[in-house]
Amino acid sequence: MIYKLCWFNSLPLIVGGLLLSATGVVNAAEPASETGLTTRGPAGTVKITPQLGDATPKPASMPPTPQAAEVKPLNFKVNYVYRPGGQGALKPLVEGSALNSGDHYKVQFTPEEDSYVYIFQVDSSKAIFQLFPMRDFGGVRVDNFNPVKAGVVYHLPAKDKSFQLDNNVGSESILFLAFRQRNQALEEQYEALIKARMSKDKTTEDNLQTAIKSNFKTRGLAGIVDDPQKKTATVPWTSAESFTVPVRHLNNLCADCISMITFEHR
Repeated sequence: MIYKLCWFNSLPLIVGGLLLSATGVVNAAEPASETGLTTRGPAGTVKITPQLGDATPKPASMPPTPQAAEVKPLNFKVNYVYRPGGQGALKPLVEGSALNSGDHYKVQFTPEEDSYVYIFQVDSSKAIFQLFPMRDFGGVRVDNFNPVKAGVVYHLPAKDKSFQLDNNVGSESILFLAFRQRNQALEEQYEALIKARMSKDKTTEDNLQTAIKSNFKTRGLAGIVDDPQKKTATVPWTSAESFTVPVRHLNNLCADCISMITFEHR
């Protein structure tokens, strides 16, 4: 499966590595420690508006792609990191990494221009969860919203928070999609998925997940690459912690492609 949200009290976390609320906004003050902040899969807040009725779910329609001469790719700086067992130094999370249950992981990205980002995780049971945008997670406000702004550093779930792997092992993937315009169809489809999941409508949930996955399967993958000059960068996660990694870029991301990394959850 995937994760539970962790809040670090004794060891501040800063950054690195698919919700939104199901029934409302949590207004309580944030707790002072991570005690009790555990969830079964991502649990956050999403405003449920679509009505499914008897309609057969269809793949979300992607924004039309401009003529080739007009296409300008979207570029990002991206870092995925994890902390084994929630202790010690942060490590790069890359394609083929092996993580264990209980490991913490985070995502950091910086867009080069204003855009709309959608980040999903497909867990070991092949269930889809959204990591971005996200209003709150496990009762904790994180306020990660679209559109994203050029030059702003985004931390998932937050600078001082982390996702944590549960005990369900298997292959898991994180998918990064970006568009110049809001993808309302994809947003509504995911909201419908949350509604089906909350109501334990397994048939509808499976159909919607299949429809969403069809978008992942039909688009090319854009790789995350190191700087050709082998430069390194110090990535700050909090004022008390930093992480030195090769400069990594997600280049040429467009309405017809996605970026995906897959890791093994053991």
